[in-house]
Amino acid sequence: MKSIQTKFIILILSCILICSTVIGGAGIINAEKVVDEDTAQMMNYSCSEKAGEMDALLSRIEQSVKTLTDYTNEHLAGIERLKNDSAYLDEFTKQLESVAVNAANNTEGAVAVYVRYNPDFTPPTSGLLWSKTNLNGSFQQLVPTDFSKYSSTDVEHVGWYYIPVKNGKASWLAPYSNENLNIQMISYVIPIYKENETVGVVGMDIDFTVIKDMVNDVRIYDSGYAFLTDDKGNIMCHKTYPFESPMVSVDKSLVQLVDELKNGTSGSSLFSYENDGVKKKMAFRTLRNGMRLAVTAPFSEIDKSKNQLLLQILISLAVISTLAVFVTVLITRRMVKPLKELNTAAKKIAAGDLSISLTQQTKDEVGALSDSFQQTVNHLQKYIDYINSLAYRDALTGVKNKTAYKETERRLEEQMRQGHPEFAIVVLDINDLKQVNDSFGHDFGDMLIIDACKLICKSFTHSPVYRVGGDEFAVILEGSDYVNYKELLENFQAAIEEYNKHINQENHLSIARGIAVYNSSTDLVFSNVFKRADDAMYQNKADMKRRCVRADYDS
Repeated sequence: MKSIQTKFIILILSCILICSTVIGGAGIINAEKVVDEDTAQMMNYSCSEKAGEMDALLSRIEQSVKTLTDYTNEHLAGIERLKNDSAYLDEFTKQLESVAVNAANNTEGAVAVYVRYNPDFTPPTSGLLWSKTNLNGSFQQLVPTDFSKYSSTDVEHVGWYYIPVKNGKASWLAPYSNENLNIQMISYVIPIYKENETVGVVGMDIDFTVIKDMVNDVRIYDSGYAFLTDDKGNIMCHKTYPFESPMVSVDKSLVQLVDELKNGTSGSSLFSYENDGVKKKMAFRTLRNGMRLAVTAPFSEIDKSKNQLLLQILISLAVISTLAVFVTVLITRRMVKPLKELNTAAKKIAAGDLSISLTQQTKDEVGALSDSFQQTVNHLQKYIDYINSLAYRDALTGVKNKTAYKETERRLEEQMRQGHPEFAIVVLDINDLKQVNDSFGHDFGDMLIIDACKLICKSFTHSPVYRVGGDEFAVILEGSDYVNYKELLENFQAAIEEYNKHINQENHLSIARGIAVYNSSTDLVFSNVFKRADDAMYQNKADMKRRCVRADYDS
């Protein structure tokens, strides 16, 4: 007959084995789930961040062309005069030249700018064309393309005119090679209409290298990278495949990937595919010009950290189980209480709760078991915290980034639906940052952003600061900061003035700001409050510019 102690030992050992299985299974399942979710979040964040940068560049290019288009429309006396008065045609074209060249000079990557009139009622070379003859040169006036030499269906030579006119709207043209400059270019063209008749087009050619450089700068994991395709799955930028080659022609296994890119779907999950026998995962976003930016990495690299974590869990469980058996044989009774605590902790982990703290400490193997288990959980928690810090912290300034801002926006929107929260939004924007970057370099511009961020954080010490754009910050005021926001804004202005006293005049820091206080009767959604703050900031920016111009004029 087996003794009670033997039976008890067998019972305890059986319970320990069950607990180890539960803890190990829960740990492995939760580790896989957490790491997979964090991996998808990190890749999607990286893709979204780079897509945001590229969309910002494309938006600036669009704005330059739109500005030139608006100027052309505003100063065009009438289409009949353009048709019948050749002297006015020449005079009007001459009037546009300085504006067009200035717009091109202030547009990143611009290599050509043009305004072309409808060849149906103007000479075939009418209009203006200013282009660089080499990438490092200045813009020079060239003879515009002769429409009489080409058919309207000749996309290669005159598609830049007829495609936007046919579309009836502003259009991004597909990248193409410029043999004169030996570069690839991408064009943005806006058709002009007057009195329901086509006047012509305004366009700008951009060095596609500026976009390719942004794509090639993306690095994720060990060998992960980004690539760019059009909406039909043709390669626009890839570290391996040639320009304009269809993806399905270089690897038949990419058919499903091309279909995914064509659909333009995107979300929080990653798309799995195989390329050249290597299994990969991809996140992608659709850019404002219709192209697809994709970030991809091999399964092996994505799962590396997860496999290491799972191995640590398995090793820890093996150590824990060995110690548990040894201690159970020697001190059966002393193990009952600590094992109950471990079992409770295992249930918490199985429920996804990692905020556990083991209190039963003994100076024996049971204590070592508890310590090892606690360290495993702590390592897992630290890893999760580290991944979250990458996703919610701005790399340059150290303050919260746009992703964190969106989380706060969702929180406040929920509070707005449930009640009447008290908060205000301050939107701040650094003035003339592009001019600083152009004059002194981006490193100096980054230093200016950091200094501006320090002043903002110093002035709003009890409120979260978010970097929501390259040179744009937002501060959410609640509590005492909300009550004392006027005093905080005054202190902020005083801090800027104090900062400018100690630097050269040409390096003065200028920050436009606007504030909006939540009004439950008018603000239905959070974006209403932000828009009012943003509008107030731009009004403040305009006022600052007018004061600066007036000061220059008086001097």
